[in-house]
Amino acid sequence: MSTGRDLRHLQNDNIMDAFSKLVSGGKPGYKTVLEKKKIYPKCSGCGGGGDLEQKFCPQCGGKMIIPLTHCPKCSSLIEMGQKFCTECGDSVVQVQ
Repeated sequence: MSTGRDLRHLQNDNIMDAFSKLVSGGKPGYKTVLEKKKIYPKCSGCGGGGDLEQKFCPQCGGKMIIPLTHCPKCSSLIEMGQKFCTECGDSVVQVQ
């Protein structure tokens, strides 16, 4: 069971090397690459998706915003549609 907490700030080279050995079965020369998922903006008006460089929606002209994925106060993972953080209770409504 996962808590959904972001622990990347605790990573160092020793942890990455150990993880690489675990994933590769102990074979030398393998390096683990962690990729960050790109979050695409959504229209504040109609909710349509867009490209990273778009500032306004091509369908309705609304402002494109990047949805929140973590609480601004405690950095806990938040799900789409949540209005309050389940860890600290802070409001996570997107500011437009």
